[in-house]
Amino acid sequence: MRHAHTQALHAYWLSRRNSGTTPLRSAIAPQELSDFLGHVFILRRMDRDHHVFRLAGTQLCDLFQREFRDQNFLSLWRGYDRNHMQALLDSVLAGGSPAYARIAAHTLEMQALPLELALFPLRGAEGSVDRTLGLLQPLHASDDLGGRPLVRLRLKDITPPVLTSGPFAALNGERHPYDEGLTGHA
Repeated sequence: MRHAHTQALHAYWLSRRNSGTTPLRSAIAPQELSDFLGHVFILRRMDRDHHVFRLAGTQLCDLFQREFRDQNFLSLWRGYDRNHMQALLDSVLAGGSPAYARIAAHTLEMQALPLELALFPLRGAEGSVDRTLGLLQPLHASDDLGGRPLVRLRLKDITPPVLTSGPFAALNGERHPYDEGLTGHA
């Protein structure tokens, strides 16, 4: 976690955990996230291939120049990045702990904007962990995009959720670079 907004959302999510359990969606009050609400989103898992936006902040929509409500979050990703993002979302919901990623975003003219993604699991009204509270935070000012929308997202690296059991529990918090030349340092 690099950005102060990511750290603040993480602290907020932790404060909503009741006795260490995954917070309910109803425990999240958007007005309490006003400093960075424009970059916050909430997804609902419909099935493995569809994590649908239920809420998307205005600044997030502005970056892509489109409305996201009822759209599939996975449609923002292509190829291996889509597969990795799908696995990351599934592991966040299954493991009950957050995950993070650094992303290279580009316009059609290849103007770049680095982003930080944070994903936090939430329980729906039925009690199942099927929602994701997310933050897609630019790491630099987006003014350099010249008013052009972001059209391509590429994973640079991920920090998967902490696993408390299973064969991969020893990998807790280890970074996984997905770009040649990446050193793995945040």
